[in-house]
Amino acid sequence: MISKGKMGILPAALFLLLLVAMAGTPAPFIETEFGGASIEIAADRAWVLLPQGCVTISWDLEGILSIYIDGQGKIGWGEMIYCPSIDASSPVFDITAENGQLRAYELNIRYLPAAVAQSLVLLCLISPFLIASFYLVTLRMTDPIPLNASPVLALLALSLFLALVQTVQAYTIGSLLGGLGNVFTTRAWQSFGLVLAGLVFIPLVFAYCSQGIRQRRRADILVIGVFFVFILLLYLPYGFDSIAQYEEWVKRAFLEGRPSRISREVLVRFFLLLADTLAEALDPNSFVGFHLLNILMFCGKLTLFYVILRRLRVDKLSAFITTIVFMVYPVNASLLSLRSFSLSFSLLTLLAAINLALDYLQKPGRLTLLRLWLALILTLFIYETAFVIILVAPLLWLLRGPRKTWQNFNMIVIWYLVPALKIVYLLVLASAGLRFYGIQYVVSAVSVDENILETVIYYAGVIADVYRQTVWDGWREAIAVMGENTYVAHTLMAVGLTAIVMALLAIDKRASALPSRRAAMFWLFGGLIFILPSIGVGMWIDKYHTEFWRLYVYVPFGASIALFGLLLLLTEPIRRSRIRKTLVIVASLLLILPATSRLFVQHAYFDDRANAKASILLGIVEQVPHYDSNARLVLVSDVSLGKLSELGIDELWSHMFDSAIYLLYGEGRPAVSSLCILGEACSTNDIDESLRYLDADTDYSDIVIFRLNHDLSVELLPELPPELGGSSNDSYNPGRLIDTSAPIPPRALTMLASARRASANP
Repeated sequence: MISKGKMGILPAALFLLLLVAMAGTPAPFIETEFGGASIEIAADRAWVLLPQGCVTISWDLEGILSIYIDGQGKIGWGEMIYCPSIDASSPVFDITAENGQLRAYELNIRYLPAAVAQSLVLLCLISPFLIASFYLVTLRMTDPIPLNASPVLALLALSLFLALVQTVQAYTIGSLLGGLGNVFTTRAWQSFGLVLAGLVFIPLVFAYCSQGIRQRRRADILVIGVFFVFILLLYLPYGFDSIAQYEEWVKRAFLEGRPSRISREVLVRFFLLLADTLAEALDPNSFVGFHLLNILMFCGKLTLFYVILRRLRVDKLSAFITTIVFMVYPVNASLLSLRSFSLSFSLLTLLAAINLALDYLQKPGRLTLLRLWLALILTLFIYETAFVIILVAPLLWLLRGPRKTWQNFNMIVIWYLVPALKIVYLLVLASAGLRFYGIQYVVSAVSVDENILETVIYYAGVIADVYRQTVWDGWREAIAVMGENTYVAHTLMAVGLTAIVMALLAIDKRASALPSRRAAMFWLFGGLIFILPSIGVGMWIDKYHTEFWRLYVYVPFGASIALFGLLLLLTEPIRRSRIRKTLVIVASLLLILPATSRLFVQHAYFDDRANAKASILLGIVEQVPHYDSNARLVLVSDVSLGKLSELGIDELWSHMFDSAIYLLYGEGRPAVSSLCILGEACSTNDIDESLRYLDADTDYSDIVIFRLNHDLSVELLPELPPELGGSSNDSYNPGRLIDTSAPIPPRALTMLASARRASANP
């Protein structure tokens, strides 16, 4: 074992080496020529060691038009005192030569406080990996953490080493993160993420399947099979080739090379496109892969949730009923929309992480530990909605017992390493000044002049509204829309199959009795309390209060448990087990029936909206199958944005329209596409925001205009409409920008297959 004295040698040696390296760093000097200009810039030293320390900079330039130092205009020669800061340690020279060439030069001055700060920030990012390495090597579970000076000295040595690197190659956290951002946005990185996901799920599926077969768990295997059939019944009436809604167009176009604001989102959620990448690989020419993967994710979520309940010693019947309610719970209004694609995958990885944590508690192993961390990384770096759920998840093994203090402590540390990494990463992004998706929605503190009591009352109202929406409104809506369900037979088949399995589990001779009164109360109150962390920080963000598809994706965790606990309490006075089970089954089915019916109505709703957008896109593609590469496509309409929403096509107002055109046309695509509301504004897109509105003075020489009518028909305009000046503006000439004789792009035929069938059979 290394003594403290020997451990202290390394930091001392690194500190001396750092001093020598700083003393030996040559003073920065730039001598170059460009565009007829000769440049000489120098500083009197390389390092500024103390706060408020300064360096003398001189410059001598010939053959220049202008020089700016950090934005301040200067003459061609001179000298200045420059005092670096944490935010800016090196001045930037912007020089324009006589021939008009402009170049920027940065004089590399090292500022020790900035180098130390950068090293400490980087150390914070590295620390979770160091702690993880410790647990991976030692597999420590029942022993206390060794408390001595060695870890402190090791961290000190590492921070000195990181500062020493600055003497060789200066770096900033912003530049490091920028480089990572370039990696995260590549298809290769997402493919690597799929490999990591395979390491999580493939062994998990193999282990649970082999265990079920080996232990002859026929009932559990039957239950999992029913989950698959249940989900399949939800999909069969609508097929698998309907087009996507919104994000899938944008993400897919981004994966194929179209610039997008998603690049900022991926900087935070750098595995965000994992499921999209896999879906595209399954079928690159349609959205079938998205639907197939959606089915698999639904089945996986139900299976893993059921397995967790069974591992927590819940009987088969209770676990099955709770899992079915978890599936159909009427809160998330976009459960069957592909908008929930990434959220569903994040939820799936969270369930896998919980199962792996239970595996590790039962039998610690390095591969299990690595896969546990991988699952949590995927969960939080696909979407961070599960953050608060992850924070409270240790209650599963803390309450499960038996009480093992150090085992619980070590498991909590292991579990919290990835959330800690995510928090540090977000703080580093914010401190580096890098823009990323959602930063404008960060929760703000209560202002000084705001009444604290009013704030408490406000958020109490938000919490009450959350429970109203999750406990009451969803069921009321489910019952109200039962009459709109046009697939009653499929609904009855799904509910009937569920009823048969419930009956089989109830009469199984090896079946356990239903949970006791005490357990039922624990289910009820535990589930109700669990609703709040299921919503997470979203409840504090005003923007999310109406976005149920994002806000309530995790609510069924607690809500389904609470609902089943309530059924158990209501039937608890009945002493005969068979009668009690029968009443629980009947009551469950009465709740499951309208909820399942609502899923069919919801699926039809999103399918109709998708087909409405598809019919518009098809009308454009059929009339003009090929564009000049410089053409701009504009879809104009006098339909208001509110009416667009009623018609189910409001997503076209966003950059979904541009993404869809990009994907459908391939090489014959226009340069950019926009939807413009006549007399108002044009939609924005990710690569060209110069077209903000249209009027009679607009230059239409590179624009091709289609008109969207109130019946959603689309027509190519051979001349400008009166609202845009008509014949008074003669710059419009779409004929020279399009080729109407070209064949329809092959991808449009497959991506819009459902719309083509609908138009052929009105």
